[in-house]
Amino acid sequence: MWRGLRIETDPERLISTGRLVAALFAALAIYLDPTRPSGLLGEAHVVLGAYLAFALWLRLASPRWPLTSGLHVIHHGVDVLALTLLVYFTGELASPFFPFLPFILLATTMRWGIKGAVLGAVAMEIMLVAVGWQDLQDGESELNVVIMRSAYFLIAAAMLGYFGASLTRSSHRFAQLAAWSFAPASADREAWLRDMLDHASRLLGAERLLLLWHDQDGGTVALREPDGLRLRDISDPAFWQARAGGLAQDDLSRRTEMSELQAIAAAAGWGLLSPAPAEVRSAPFNSSSSAGRLFVIDARDLHEDAKHLTKITAERIGHELERLALVQAIADNARDQERVRLARDLHDSVLQELTAASLKLKMVGAAIPEKARDPLNSVSRMMIEQQRKIRLFVENSRNLESVPPQMLSSSLARSVNALCDQWGCEIALSVMPPDMEAPGTISGELTQLLREATANAVRHGGATRLMVELQRQEKGLKMVIADNGCGMTVPEAETPNWPRSLHERIRDMNGNLSIDRYTPGLAMTIEVPLS
Repeated sequence: MWRGLRIETDPERLISTGRLVAALFAALAIYLDPTRPSGLLGEAHVVLGAYLAFALWLRLASPRWPLTSGLHVIHHGVDVLALTLLVYFTGELASPFFPFLPFILLATTMRWGIKGAVLGAVAMEIMLVAVGWQDLQDGESELNVVIMRSAYFLIAAAMLGYFGASLTRSSHRFAQLAAWSFAPASADREAWLRDMLDHASRLLGAERLLLLWHDQDGGTVALREPDGLRLRDISDPAFWQARAGGLAQDDLSRRTEMSELQAIAAAAGWGLLSPAPAEVRSAPFNSSSSAGRLFVIDARDLHEDAKHLTKITAERIGHELERLALVQAIADNARDQERVRLARDLHDSVLQELTAASLKLKMVGAAIPEKARDPLNSVSRMMIEQQRKIRLFVENSRNLESVPPQMLSSSLARSVNALCDQWGCEIALSVMPPDMEAPGTISGELTQLLREATANAVRHGGATRLMVELQRQEKGLKMVIADNGCGMTVPEAETPNWPRSLHERIRDMNGNLSIDRYTPGLAMTIEVPLS
């Protein structure tokens, strides 16, 4: 029965239809009961006929101005004038056409929100005073009618203004959701998270947000505050096991939200956050790669629809985290494929050429006196060591997952001995703790970093001694490299003058490079994650 019923959803057409219906019912009322107006029937017919034609024209051929255009004030000015005249001609304050006046209030609210509600209420009050002024002056005071109808218009305007403000707020939030940044996930995870949570903060109207999520690589807690972002990786299985129920549950009680919030902040080492319980709300999110929860702290908007907006925002953040994971997986896959291709090229070109060069050195050494062979033997040993390293790189690149963990003190010590022979310098190595292990790929990258730093220090800085300190940190590794060379020129601009090859390799590892001293001697600090 109701399947064929279609409700008008275009606000402009709905307003024009309401205007036409009001005019038709007014005409029907005068036709069926011509006793009112008794003395101004002709004038009422003229006004009603003109207004009916105006309403019909707007319904059939309305100008397609934007819904909120100020030009619609002309249309509603005609509405006010026509209905005011009809009320005046048909008994003033006792007019049967008074119920049509709220149409103007409804139309202006739909069009301009709370501003329209205020505009409509002002127009209604002016019309009420203008129409009822004669009744108030003729000795038969109808002050009570004026007061009650004034109160009616003001109450209606206030309630409609509330819905108009809600409509405006919803439109603004939809615009903010549509404007969510689709910027590519950068290598700087902290900057990417800060931008995303800043946008979510503006959308939700809260200065502080706490984001908690867990994936196959571990878990992270991020606290967005007005003065920046605090980020903490938490790997304790007991912590995530205790949070498992909260991450999956849609709605948490205020008491549970507060206890969870304080437990998370304590585990991250941030102390008490101390928000008001009524100003905290949260929502979970789940994706194929992660699960988490978004906590809104110090929420200023306590409206019911804010809860639904929090859920939408949390789901959107979950999708963004999944996009970040996919982008990183694609980048890792592309890097692995490039590594395999490079290993194949090294095996087929450089390694074969080094082998041929070694054979030629042996032939040359056999043809010269034995006392003159020492320099050739040193070069030959160096080439053999390079061949060994290339073969190891090729084998590891062909099966990246099989690279076993390495004890860094041993692997870096071997590299230090080879570098000392190659560049004729001294390298003091310190690894704390001495038994520290790292994935094979990380160990290989650290070896490459040390090799490039040594080459730069000797070739460009004339260094004869280097000091290398490697320490374990909470999030990864910290390597400090200092030399006694001439150093680098202090940059005049704010952008540091990074050693290019080192900076690019560290950036690919999602690490940080800082220059501690430019001269005399270069000192730098390298921080890289273990994962």
